[in-house]
Parts: sequence; structure tokens; C-alpha cells
Amino acid sequence: MFEDRTYENIMAECLATAPAGIDLRQGGIFYDAVASVCFKIARYYADLRHAFDLVFVTTAVDEYLDRKGAEYNVYRNPATAARYEYLWTGTVQPGIGERFFAEGLYFVLRRAEDSSLYLAAETLGSRSNNILPGTPAVPVNNIGGLATSTFGALIEPGADTENDEHYRERIREKISGPAENGNRQHYKTWCESVPGVERARIVPLFAGENTVMGILIGPDGLPAAQTVVDRVQEYIDPITLGLTVIVDSEIIPVGDGLGDGVANIGAHFAARAPESVDIDITFTAELRANASLAQLEDAAAAALTTYLKDLALTTPERENIIVRVSAISAILYSLPGLIDYTGLTINGAAANLELTQTQVAVLGEIDIDEII
Repeated sequence: MFEDRTYENIMAECLATAPAGIDLRQGGIFYDAVASVCFKIARYYADLRHAFDLVFVTTAVDEYLDRKGAEYNVYRNPATAARYEYLWTGTVQPGIGERFFAEGLYFVLRRAEDSSLYLAAETLGSRSNNILPGTPAVPVNNIGGLATSTFGALIEPGADTENDEHYRERIREKISGPAENGNRQHYKTWCESVPGVERARIVPLFAGENTVMGILIGPDGLPAAQTVVDRVQEYIDPITLGLTVIVDSEIIPVGDGLGDGVANIGAHFAARAPESVDIDITFTAELRANASLAQLEDAAAAALTTYLKDLALTTPERENIIVRVSAISAILYSLPGLIDYTGLTINGAAANLELTQTQVAVLGEIDIDEII
């Protein structure tokens, strides 16, 4: 729209309307008089074209996409803070609200509902997800009687603000689903509206009539943290009665089905993180001159991690995740320092590995033998 409304075209139209005998050369009085006006008109059309882009779901960005999403009651997931276990020794427990420092980041001491202590990152998003257990948590203020202060395990990774494309896809799913009346799409929309859930795979009738399972995947393509799973369960179908079902000899807690969450009365929902399946890769590599095996392993780990993340987040809803030999082969050939390879296996077999609906692939060991 308005693609032909360029400065050159508008200028040509203005010059064409000049009375006969007028000097139309650049620098002439008529030319200079209309040039600035034509430029302003062209700028107006450019702004108008941009404004049109901002009113459609397919082309809106940033706050304008937020406004479009709000029209359909779909809201962008905000950034969340990473949370870590807090370990300390000494005669005085640090007070709730004390601030700690580690690796250029600040954390605040909080108390969970079960009375355990945890450190919450002040910086929201994934930047705070890489603190290793045992890292000293340095108090910002002097705390008398505190002997040791360290980070424990990561309880819940921080999530970045939902990007435009993922948010746009959720809006499209809401529009085209339609997500209503507790159908499959509705459960998916409910799950993915909770911060910390990047992708939800819905398994209806997993334990018979009136049962639904949501398999929750985090922004990193890995199983969602248990705290995120608990929030989804509470939002959709709280568990208070202790109901369970048995599937393949496994006891699975399910929601009460009383309509105390967003799910319909009579529907028993179970929120779960997927099972992690380690993907071990082995092959023999021929390296280029000046390339090292350690560099190749690091590059392979980074590329394969990205591949497995993409599989978890983009595999179509009703298809199983398949880790393909051909895809890994293409990744290996793209690595710097690698000339050729032989003997590629995935978990010991030279064949594709297909997972179930309730599993995600996680990179395990990379074993590379070098051809000397």
C-alpha cells in the first residue's frame, strides 16, 4: 500500500501540473517551491504505511502488538527472576530482604511458602541463570555472625520478556484455534499464558475420560521448573483433594476437577514437566590444521544445544520429537575446524531417535575421536 507514493513520483506529478513555459529545472523557482512540499507528502505516506503495519497482528511490533493481543485477551508474558537455593552457616541467619552479590549481579533473599530460603535475581530474565552451585553469595551489607553464604541449585530459571514472534503466534492460535470451551487449544493457551512456559504440549484423555495433561517446556527448550509447573496446575485446576490416576504403573496427581481454576468442572488436569532424554553423540573427526579437539567439542555442544532447543519448541503439536541423523550431520559439517567425520551415532545407534509426546531431548555427552 502506498508503495508508489515516493518522493520522485510525487515530484514528477507536481512538475507535470506546472503551467506551460515554466522553468522546471532543479534550482528553478517552481521546482524549489514544490520540492519541500513533495518531500513532506512522501514522508507522510511512509509514516501512514508504517501506521497501517502497526494495526495488524501479522505486522505489529512492541507495544502495538501488545494492544492487538489485548483485544483478544492474550497478554505478553513478562520477564521473570531466576531463583536459587540459599545455603548459609553461622550464628545469625541473614534477614529476609538482604541483598547479595555474585558475578556482577545482585540478588535478594526471600522466603518460600515452605519456609525455605532462596535468592531472587534483581535483574529479570535469563541473564541470571548461570550461577553455579557453591558460588559465594557476597552480602552487600555486613552481617555479623554469618560464616558462609553460597548459592545452591537453580530452583527456577529466569525467563526473558516474551518476544514478538512467540507472542504473535499465541495471538494467532487464539484467533484461529479457537481457544474456547475447554478445548485442546484452550488448554494450550492457558498453559502458555503462565510466565516460564514457552511451549505446552497437550495430551487429552491421557488417563481416560475427563483427563488432560499439559507437558510444559521452558524458554530454553528444557523441562519447565517445578515452581512453574505448580503455578500452571494452580491456575488451571488446583490440587487439594489428593486425586491420582495410574498410567503405565506410574501414579500421577491430577486436579480436583471442581472448576476452582480456569478449567471446566469435571475436567481433571495434570501439569507436568517432560521427561529429559539425554542425547549422546559420538563420531570420529578429521580436523583442519590448527584446529583443536576442545574447540570442536565446544562448537558442537553449542550448535547441538540450539538444535535440540528448536526441536522442543517448534515440533508440531501432534508430532513426536525426532532427533535426526541428517540434521546432526548438517550441523557437524557447518562447524569450523572440521573437514570430515565418520561413525556418527545417536545414543549408540546410527539411526534417528524418536521421543514420545511427554519427552524432550537434552544434550548429554559428546564423544569425538580424532583421526591422527
